[in-house]
Amino acid sequence: MELQSTYDRIDDDHAALGITIPANDVNTLIDQFIIALAYQSNITPKEGQELEEAAAQKLGKDVVENHLTTSVMSYSFPFAAEGNGIQIVGKPSFTEHGTLARDADFSFKALCTLKPSFELSSYEPVHISVPPLEVTEEDVERYLEALAQSHSYLEEDTSHAEIRRGDLVELEIETFKDDVRCDQLCSESRSYTTGADMMPPGFDEEVLKMHVGETRTIAYEYPGFTLDENCEPEIEHYTSTVTAKKVQKVVVPKLNDQWISENMPDVDGVEGLRENARETIYARKSVEYRHYKNLQSVNELVKRFEGEISPAVFDAVVDDILRSFEEQLAQQGTTKEAFMRQQGITEQQLMAHFSNQVNDQLVRQFALDAVAKHFELEVDDDDLDEYFRAAASPGLEAMIRLDFERNGRMHEARLSALRLKANDYVTEHSVMRID
Repeated sequence: MELQSTYDRIDDDHAALGITIPANDVNTLIDQFIIALAYQSNITPKEGQELEEAAAQKLGKDVVENHLTTSVMSYSFPFAAEGNGIQIVGKPSFTEHGTLARDADFSFKALCTLKPSFELSSYEPVHISVPPLEVTEEDVERYLEALAQSHSYLEEDTSHAEIRRGDLVELEIETFKDDVRCDQLCSESRSYTTGADMMPPGFDEEVLKMHVGETRTIAYEYPGFTLDENCEPEIEHYTSTVTAKKVQKVVVPKLNDQWISENMPDVDGVEGLRENARETIYARKSVEYRHYKNLQSVNELVKRFEGEISPAVFDAVVDDILRSFEEQLAQQGTTKEAFMRQQGITEQQLMAHFSNQVNDQLVRQFALDAVAKHFELEVDDDDLDEYFRAAASPGLEAMIRLDFERNGRMHEARLSALRLKANDYVTEHSVMRID
């Protein structure tokens, strides 16, 4: 994407970027974001109908136009910022823009808050205390117990025929709700634990009266999701024909040589399994140990932080975090107001929580930036790989990196990788006492 941009420094904290996207790139971006919108909104055009027209018909023309305009500006800004060599905090504000249209250049302005630079009172090694990194026998036993549990299986329990509270019962069940078959409550084989509130009390009480091999028709009711004229949940009526096929029990295997040879043929018996467990636990603890040491070193480092973070920088980050928080709530089908009512907190308390969180976060980040600048640390491709390994689930590093590259977010990755490298540098050069 060949952007044209102009840079205008407004004051110590702010700058404005004027950005123009060429017409051919505008067309590509419109196509890209209209496809994404249609996928998210489950829009399928009729035969001969354009996707944009179908989206406008379902969502409204203004909604689609606003979505595309915002998406194009948000996507393009990081490329322009990187091209001008600027780093920002928070999200930019898009102040002026023309009309987004195919086959035409698109121009807009972005007001952004610049990332400040700070110094530390000292760059001498920090002093930290950490526990030793070790794998105990208790760690190995817990690991093997979890491994055995993960390979547990069900078998028939013939010790009793009457269904008891707490039994795991295999049921065959066919259910109707108000005389309409309820597929989600129908199964030829479903494991059911009595007394575990898996079904309404009326259902559970009747199952507890049954014996293995018995078939019984059970009528019960449960509050639905619709409200009656009194704003009370309407009661739904169910009828289930249930057969108690057998009582089951969970069997946890013994991890002996025979089980290992049958299930883990590449492992040399019990001792080999225990050694593998130690290696796996050590690898996991090494990652945690690195994070712990880095946390101790950066906590000491921030004591040397000098300067004041300007209100503009602070507010930009708080606004960004609050916006992300509200978006997460919206994805969960709730609002900030509903969340506060549920938690029993006021907006002032919520904002105080975010403010404290942001202040600590910024001081840590800017302290690490100062270390990187002072010691002239630079990020190479190995450092980026290290960052993506730390940021992504195992096996997804390449996919996450590709997503960053496609969306112009590699500047974020480089900054995060540089801070990680700075934190490692401080830890590696610290005076460390093993307690």
